[in-house]
Amino acid sequence: MSGVILPFPRVQDRRFIQRHAAHMAAASSTAKAEAHLQRQLSIQRAALERRGIDPAAVSAEIQAIECSIRAACWTFLLAPGGAA
Repeated sequence: MSGVILPFPRVQDRRFIQRHAAHMAAASSTAKAEAHLQRQLSIQRAALERRGIDPAAVSAEIQAIECSIRAACWTFLLAPGGAA
């Protein structure tokens, strides 16, 4: 039995997730927030691919990062001042 190990998975990096969610929440328009997210996901995808990580694992990690950032963004938008 073998598994895929991602070195330093970004989805576990709370600071990274919170930073990009806050940037999206503060964007002047939905289009700018979406552009920021897509740019960051592209950067992360390129970094994982450069490391030679399996394409299926890369796709799963990018999806997890996107979901985490979007969830954190909604927290910023719906609970101004932050939530515990």
